[in-house]
Amino acid sequence: MANCSEWNDNYSYWESGDFFEPPEEERIGGSRENPVTVKTGAIVQPNGDVLFRLYAPEAKTVKVSFSGSRVRASRAYSIELLPVGEGIFEGTLPYRKNEVGARDFTFLVDGARVNHPLSPTYFRTNKMDNCFQIPDPGFDLDQIHEGVPQGSVVYRIYWSTTYRAWKRCVVYLPAEYYHNPKKFYPVLWLNNGGSEDETTWTFAGKAHHILDNLIHAGKAVPMIAVQCNTMARLPEEAGTEKLYGWRDNILNDCMPFIHREYRCLEDKWNRAMCGNSMGSMATGFMGFAHPELFGSLGFIAGSIRCHDWLETYEDNDQIQWMVNNAKGVNEEYRVLYFSLGEGELRSNPYSVEDLFWLETQGIIKQECFHFRFYSPDFCHDWSTFRRGFADFAELLFREDHGRYDDR
Repeated sequence: MANCSEWNDNYSYWESGDFFEPPEEERIGGSRENPVTVKTGAIVQPNGDVLFRLYAPEAKTVKVSFSGSRVRASRAYSIELLPVGEGIFEGTLPYRKNEVGARDFTFLVDGARVNHPLSPTYFRTNKMDNCFQIPDPGFDLDQIHEGVPQGSVVYRIYWSTTYRAWKRCVVYLPAEYYHNPKKFYPVLWLNNGGSEDETTWTFAGKAHHILDNLIHAGKAVPMIAVQCNTMARLPEEAGTEKLYGWRDNILNDCMPFIHREYRCLEDKWNRAMCGNSMGSMATGFMGFAHPELFGSLGFIAGSIRCHDWLETYEDNDQIQWMVNNAKGVNEEYRVLYFSLGEGELRSNPYSVEDLFWLETQGIIKQECFHFRFYSPDFCHDWSTFRRGFADFAELLFREDHGRYDDR
């Protein structure tokens, strides 16, 4: 692969909810006037390996723990760091070309989970985790490029009558938004995956940079993107994957709030929804139930049905109108988009089942249907999610939306 040092200089690789500047080295001794410092945390090497280094002079054992990966393991795993002197522990995660993009991690110091204070963090696995970015040599839309106007990422708090609580959404506004006060924009509703929240598509997915770059290149229409927490639950839904509260909150609370606060085009052909993993499940639960509201749907490495609590296709009432009604589907949606990596065909049976169901119903042959297959080195990870999001965004809100022919 190309030299990773070229990518690691890009500020998008350090951007998180905590800070934007590259972190300083950690002081491990010396005086204020003459400090002894060392670079600690996760350090991506020129060849793509990741060197983990932690200063823990009183520790007996140190490991780095990762959440589950569909490539290295189906569950969480860890690597041991070895003492190299002066209270420093080190270990290396070897580069793999099919594991690029955002990776979350925590240190285990004598068994206790510890986040590194000088490394970026984002919300993952239902908590704040450290993260690092492994450069993807085949994808640079997640980076900040010179000459590309940068849009805005805004945190908005609104009252939800559904949850009877204050809720937060993250709103992306294209760079031109404040410069065109009379222009109205289409809206993309972007759903996060399981164990994530409304910030994850910003700090792990880099959705704002992807849209900035696509819009600047003329490959995407300027749009507003709204991210709500797909994991928010009503009290009676706690501990489940049920999405009734989330769906009602979007319809009755967040969507009216966004329409009041921003200049939105409100017809269905200027409204879309997509999501990754469990966010795809949410997209189907909402978008198929309300074809009068959404003219385009995107399923990024996820299922069209709510298999965690509505196991069969017959149980999923929101898709029953599609049965043997392929022509009706083509009339209701301008874009019906699916993407996944080859690795998921081996590890995710739901994707295979969904494609078979869609083929059986005749939907795959319809003009609105687009399928993108990333092979051979992509799995259920951010390398796949980012690509899927970018390809879906290119299709939205335009008559000449082209076609992906990986069917």
